[in-house]
Amino acid sequence: MSRELKAFLLAPLPVAGILLLSIAIIALARDTGDAAGADIVLAAPVLALLSYGVTFFIGIPIHLILRRFRKTALIYYVGLTILPFVLLVDTIAVWLRLAPTPVPPVNPFGLYMQEGLVIKATLAIAAIAALSASVFWYFGVRQPKS
Repeated sequence: MSRELKAFLLAPLPVAGILLLSIAIIALARDTGDAAGADIVLAAPVLALLSYGVTFFIGIPIHLILRRFRKTALIYYVGLTILPFVLLVDTIAVWLRLAPTPVPPVNPFGLYMQEGLVIKATLAIAAIAALSASVFWYFGVRQPKS
Protein backbone atom coordinates (compact mmCIF):
# COMPACT_ATOMS: atom_id res chain seq x y z
CA MET A 1 0.00 0.00 0.00
CA SER A 2 1.43 3.37 -0.95
CA ARG A 3 2.18 5.91 1.74
CA GLU A 4 -0.31 8.41 0.27
CA LEU A 5 -3.16 5.89 0.25
CA LYS A 6 -2.38 4.93 3.84
CA ALA A 7 -2.28 8.61 4.80
CA PHE A 8 -5.63 9.20 3.07
CA LEU A 9 -7.19 6.32 5.01
CA LEU A 10 -5.75 7.47 8.35
CA ALA A 11 -6.18 11.27 8.08
CA PRO A 12 -9.88 11.50 9.06
CA LEU A 13 -9.62 8.94 11.86
CA PRO A 14 -8.63 11.28 14.72
CA VAL A 15 -11.71 13.38 14.05
CA ALA A 16 -14.14 10.65 13.04
CA GLY A 17 -12.89 8.33 15.79
CA ILE A 18 -13.45 10.91 18.52
CA LEU A 19 -16.90 11.80 17.20
CA LEU A 20 -17.93 8.15 16.81
CA LEU A 21 -16.74 7.38 20.32
CA SER A 22 -18.71 10.37 21.61
CA ILE A 23 -21.84 9.19 19.80
CA ALA A 24 -21.44 5.71 21.30
CA ILE A 25 -20.92 7.05 24.83
CA ILE A 26 -23.91 9.37 24.59
CA ALA A 27 -26.06 6.58 23.18
CA LEU A 28 -25.13 4.20 25.98
CA ALA A 29 -24.94 6.58 28.92
CA ARG A 30 -27.81 8.97 28.30
CA ASP A 31 -31.36 9.04 27.15
CA THR A 32 -31.33 9.42 23.38
CA GLY A 33 -34.64 11.26 23.29
CA ASP A 34 -36.56 10.65 20.08
CA ALA A 35 -33.63 8.93 18.37
CA ALA A 36 -33.90 5.19 18.06
CA GLY A 37 -30.94 2.85 18.12
CA ALA A 38 -31.04 2.62 14.33
CA ASP A 39 -30.65 6.39 14.05
CA ILE A 40 -27.54 6.32 16.19
CA VAL A 41 -26.11 3.35 14.29
CA LEU A 42 -26.82 5.18 11.01
CA ALA A 43 -24.87 8.21 12.23
CA ALA A 44 -21.59 6.26 12.21
CA PRO A 45 -21.36 5.45 8.48
CA VAL A 46 -22.71 8.89 7.55
CA LEU A 47 -20.03 10.53 9.69
CA ALA A 48 -17.33 8.31 8.17
CA LEU A 49 -18.58 9.10 4.66
CA LEU A 50 -18.56 12.83 5.36
CA SER A 51 -15.08 12.81 6.89
CA TYR A 52 -13.56 10.84 4.01
CA GLY A 53 -15.44 13.03 1.52
CA VAL A 54 -13.96 16.18 3.01
CA THR A 55 -10.51 14.60 2.99
CA PHE A 56 -10.93 13.60 -0.65
CA PHE A 57 -12.33 16.91 -1.96
CA ILE A 58 -10.21 19.28 0.15
CA GLY A 59 -7.18 17.38 1.44
CA ILE A 60 -6.14 15.59 -1.73
CA PRO A 61 -6.12 18.76 -3.90
CA ILE A 62 -4.03 20.52 -1.24
CA HIS A 63 -1.61 17.59 -1.26
CA LEU A 64 -1.39 17.61 -5.06
CA ILE A 65 -0.74 21.37 -5.13
CA LEU A 66 1.98 21.11 -2.52
CA ARG A 67 3.55 18.08 -4.19
CA ARG A 68 3.56 19.96 -7.50
CA PHE A 69 5.58 22.78 -5.93
CA ARG A 70 7.71 20.35 -3.88
CA LYS A 71 6.65 21.74 -0.53
CA THR A 72 6.83 18.97 2.05
CA ALA A 73 7.08 20.77 5.39
CA LEU A 74 4.27 20.34 7.91
CA ILE A 75 3.72 24.10 8.10
CA TYR A 76 2.68 24.18 4.42
CA TYR A 77 0.11 21.42 4.90
CA VAL A 78 -1.39 22.92 8.06
CA GLY A 79 -1.22 26.47 6.73
CA LEU A 80 -2.91 25.72 3.43
CA THR A 81 -5.54 23.64 5.23
CA ILE A 82 -6.57 26.33 7.71
CA LEU A 83 -6.22 29.27 5.28
CA PRO A 84 -9.83 29.01 3.93
CA PHE A 85 -11.21 28.88 7.48
CA VAL A 86 -9.21 31.93 8.56
CA LEU A 87 -10.40 33.83 5.49
CA LEU A 88 -13.98 32.77 6.24
CA VAL A 89 -13.70 34.02 9.83
CA ASP A 90 -12.27 37.32 8.59
CA THR A 91 -15.09 37.66 6.08
CA ILE A 92 -17.73 36.93 8.73
CA ALA A 93 -16.17 39.44 11.14
CA VAL A 94 -16.05 42.18 8.49
CA TRP A 95 -19.61 41.37 7.38
CA LEU A 96 -20.91 41.59 10.94
CA ARG A 97 -19.29 45.01 11.44
CA LEU A 98 -20.21 46.59 8.11
CA ALA A 99 -23.55 45.08 7.16
CA PRO A 100 -26.76 46.56 8.56
CA THR A 101 -28.26 44.60 11.44
CA PRO A 102 -31.86 43.55 10.88
CA VAL A 103 -34.25 45.35 13.23
CA PRO A 104 -35.74 43.61 15.11
CA PRO A 105 -33.46 40.58 15.04
CA VAL A 106 -35.91 38.02 13.74
CA ASN A 107 -33.95 34.81 13.99
CA PRO A 108 -32.44 34.07 17.41
CA PHE A 109 -30.23 31.43 15.79
CA GLY A 110 -29.09 33.72 12.97
CA LEU A 111 -25.65 35.09 12.30
CA TYR A 112 -26.19 38.40 14.11
CA MET A 113 -27.47 36.85 17.32
CA GLN A 114 -24.80 34.13 17.43
CA GLU A 115 -21.81 35.94 15.95
CA GLY A 116 -19.32 34.81 18.60
CA LEU A 117 -20.45 31.20 18.36
CA VAL A 118 -20.16 31.20 14.56
CA ILE A 119 -16.59 32.49 14.67
CA LYS A 120 -15.57 30.09 17.46
CA ALA A 121 -17.14 27.11 15.67
CA THR A 122 -15.36 27.99 12.42
CA LEU A 123 -12.02 28.23 14.24
CA ALA A 124 -12.71 24.91 15.99
CA ILE A 125 -13.33 23.29 12.60
CA ALA A 126 -10.05 24.81 11.39
CA ALA A 127 -8.25 23.19 14.33
CA ILE A 128 -9.81 19.83 13.49
CA ALA A 129 -8.78 20.23 9.85
CA ALA A 130 -5.23 21.05 10.97
CA LEU A 131 -5.18 17.83 13.02
CA SER A 132 -6.24 15.80 9.98
CA ALA A 133 -3.65 17.57 7.81
CA SER A 134 -0.98 16.75 10.39
CA VAL A 135 -1.94 13.08 10.38
CA PHE A 136 -1.89 13.01 6.57
CA TRP A 137 1.53 14.68 6.53
CA TYR A 138 2.93 12.30 9.16
CA PHE A 139 1.91 9.13 7.34
CA GLY A 140 2.10 10.25 3.72
CA VAL A 141 4.65 13.02 3.27
CA ARG A 142 7.15 13.04 6.12
CA GLN A 143 10.48 11.52 5.23
CA PRO A 144 11.44 9.07 8.00
CA LYS A 145 14.91 9.57 9.38
CA SER A 146 17.04 6.53 8.77
